[in-house]
Amino acid sequence: MPTGSEAPLWGLVLAGGLSTRFGSDKAAAKIDGMSLLERAVRLLASCLGEVRVSVRAEQAADRLRARFRCLADRYPNCGPAAGLEAAHAHAPDRAWLALACDQPGLSVGEIRRLIAERDANCAATAFCHPGSGAPEPLCAIYEPATLAGLAEAVAAGAALSLRDYLGGRPLKLMPLEITNVNNYEQFRSFAHETTPRRACERG
Repeated sequence: MPTGSEAPLWGLVLAGGLSTRFGSDKAAAKIDGMSLLERAVRLLASCLGEVRVSVRAEQAADRLRARFRCLADRYPNCGPAAGLEAAHAHAPDRAWLALACDQPGLSVGEIRRLIAERDANCAATAFCHPGSGAPEPLCAIYEPATLAGLAEAVAAGAALSLRDYLGGRPLKLMPLEITNVNNYEQFRSFAHETTPRRACERG
């Protein structure tokens, strides 16, 4: 468990999903001419000095992801847990703020709030669903000791849900409604609502 000393914090954008429900590469979908992946990288880079992008091994050289500093999964078919395992292997003395690339509604202010509220004595600091209180594991800060245990489980071949892994561990949670664009209809709806609002703000 965390020791109480605060490890340096880096950012990890999770962009290695299969995008099965979306129908195409979700990370490449664009709002206002910018891909979801680039939006997420810029969001974390505005708050943290170091940011990496989590990808499957076969994605590392694709045109979009090759623009960024990528960490390839070392264990296939393990989902986001594999991305966090690779991040921990890359820098085991770092805590990592993991952010899925399909949450385009998050703001700089919300990410800064998450960082400001970080409790290194907890396994993770995360937003949670306002109604259920369930942690949002794909917008969360994972401490090094938490990641060490996760890495051991991934290496042992465990099929891991990050939410289940965090269950029963001490967490610092803050309520926030987070919009995920899991399929193309959700993405189109979000883009339609967002673009006119930004046009008005620019005007």
